[in-house]
Amino acid sequence: MNRAFQLSVSTRDRILDAAEGLFADQGFHLTTLRQITQAAEANLAAVNYYFGSKQELIRAIFRRRLDALNAARLERLDAIEEDDSRADLEAVLDAFVEPALEFTRGGDAEGQRFMQLLLRAFADRDTALHEAMRQEYAHVMRRFADAVSAALPGADRTRLRHQLDFIVGALTLTMAESALKDTRIIAAELVQFAAAGLRGSLDHRIPESARRTLEATS
Repeated sequence: MNRAFQLSVSTRDRILDAAEGLFADQGFHLTTLRQITQAAEANLAAVNYYFGSKQELIRAIFRRRLDALNAARLERLDAIEEDDSRADLEAVLDAFVEPALEFTRGGDAEGQRFMQLLLRAFADRDTALHEAMRQEYAHVMRRFADAVSAALPGADRTRLRHQLDFIVGALTLTMAESALKDTRIIAAELVQFAAAGLRGSLDHRIPESARRTLEATS
């Protein structure tokens, strides 16, 4: 990296950039703070000052990207609901899906790197990280759950939360498919698939024994 550019970027951002790249390439467990500080041309004291720990550094990386992504999602949802408080189901799902696909397409290096990082997080099964991110963005999921529920009168809210998790999983795998480039077509297909599943579930009740298990784990 050009030294003049290094000096123009804050120490905090250099650490975040270096850590994001190393975590994406090597994983969270194999990457050391020493490697990160060397790549960022910083020292361990700076990591401790800005983040406190390796785990908090990982969370800061996710927040930096997911804050922007979820702001874009909510902005689209706000625009939809301004026109119609009970928005069309496909429009609501599109507001959730398309910004994520846009973020990882078009040859954007940052988007591709973060997508790698996201897949690492799923593969490593870091439950503490998953739970931290779930709590961090619970308000976003509630907004979309409310909008989907308004578009589907009679939907079971407990069941709906699990169904939205299914959609998040499908979206994550779609984001990982680097051969797919046309975000509009991909988003439209995923939205159509998700909307069909959500509507279809209204006509198919789950067995009572399964319902009790579902409610107990919610």
